Amino acid sequence: MPIITFDAVTYRYPEADRPALNGITTMVEPGEVILVRGASGSGKSTLLRCLNGLVPHSTGGHFRGRVVVCGLDTRAHPPRQLGTHIGFVFQHPDAQFVLEDVEAELAFGLENLGLARPLMRKRIEEVIDQVGINPLRRRRIDTLSGGERQRVPTSQLDPQAAEDVLQVVLRLVAELGMTTVIAEHRVERIAPFVDRVWTLEAGTLRDQPPRAALAEGGARPPVVDLALRAGWTPIPLGLRDARVHAQRLPGTRANPTPVDGQGPILCRVDGLDHRYQGVPAVQGVSLILRRAQVTALMGRNGSGKTTLLKLIAGLLRPQRGTVTHDAAAAYVPQDADSLLFAPTVGDELVGQSAAIVAPFRTWLHRYPRDLSSGERQQLAIALMGARADLLLLDEPTRGLDPSVKRALSAYLRTRAGAGASILVATHDVEWAARSAHRVLLMADGEIYADGPPGAVLSDSLVFATQISKLVGGGWLLAEEVPL
Repeated sequence: MPIITFDAVTYRYPEADRPALNGITTMVEPGEVILVRGASGSGKSTLLRCLNGLVPHSTGGHFRGRVVVCGLDTRAHPPRQLGTHIGFVFQHPDAQFVLEDVEAELAFGLENLGLARPLMRKRIEEVIDQVGINPLRRRRIDTLSGGERQRVPTSQLDPQAAEDVLQVVLRLVAELGMTTVIAEHRVERIAPFVDRVWTLEAGTLRDQPPRAALAEGGARPPVVDLALRAGWTPIPLGLRDARVHAQRLPGTRANPTPVDGQGPILCRVDGLDHRYQGVPAVQGVSLILRRAQVTALMGRNGSGKTTLLKLIAGLLRPQRGTVTHDAAAAYVPQDADSLLFAPTVGDELVGQSAAIVAPFRTWLHRYPRDLSSGERQQLAIALMGARADLLLLDEPTRGLDPSVKRALSAYLRTRAGAGASILVATHDVEWAARSAHRVLLMADGEIYADGPPGAVLSDSLVFATQISKLVGGGWLLAEEVPL
């Protein structure tokens, strides 16, 4: 008997001019792992919210059809009842936090389900061990980094943390038969383990086997791109299967392009220190940022990336050291909502050039907070990027589909070509390899590596692209590998 059934489901948000979901019929068997992918705004989050009743109980709008999960019709049962069977992790972790510290937050949901205290304590300990957050259990939520909050989906996690969370999910699938539906743009880690792929396009769904879906395009692992170029069959979904074919690739070594150090200095950071309640976040950082350069700042969650961006932007005052720059600085945080205040997208864009407005013409009448996460991120970057020559971006690719990521790369390269300096904190290794002129690696508040992507990322055990892991030799991207 299916554990999830969608029967001719159509849903339209209040005042929307078209359905977010349109005639979806499909089902999921117990223990299956389903990957949901699609462009930003295609309906992925809406689809997931149908599973726990948030759509339509909390959203209103017009709903037709039937969703049955664990034998419960979501129209007949409120989210509180569905929550005893269905766990939901939001893309933005802050949307789920209610209390002040990690352990209290874990207990809150169990208390609302009415669990006895001994059972609740047992569940909390098991979750802490499974997700590996014992060092965080006494921490206040407001002291956690974005990635640390995400562990309490993988969009904000560094590569190792994302791998750890995925392994937890796969262990629950294998040992407990847990059914998993995950919406994700960075699919290289999960692709080898999924049973089916749901691809959403303008609210309609295609339900396909993984190889068929990934061969058609959209978000897919770099090894699939390489396999299609090389004519490998069957198409490998992960590194293990790809290694059989990769043995036949030529061993020519790529020469990393040197970092361009000739542009005028736009920002200088000297001996920067900052602590939170006595705990070091940035320690002795010295750094030069030049015009005409896109720099990727990478490191594990909690390494100090966001703090460094805020110090350079002037949002935090350094406790030691100096920051000087010769141009206005603009900072776009992980949560773009904090930059969007106007009643419509058109109002947000008042006074902007035609080139800035053009990509958002079809959104002009919409309320910014009604946009998808990726769409809000696009709007915030366009607004702030037009105002400054020193652009500081914190996880800008979170929630972006591959086509929008490519557009973002082109936009940042164009801005750099016009004389801007762009510093991007990101965990998206594949995007950094494609977009950055320079990569900085950060740990424990210190920068420990600095150079071109081909040098810094190709010899990293953690921050390496999938192609680098597969073929080595300094190659980072599928299209670079000679065949």
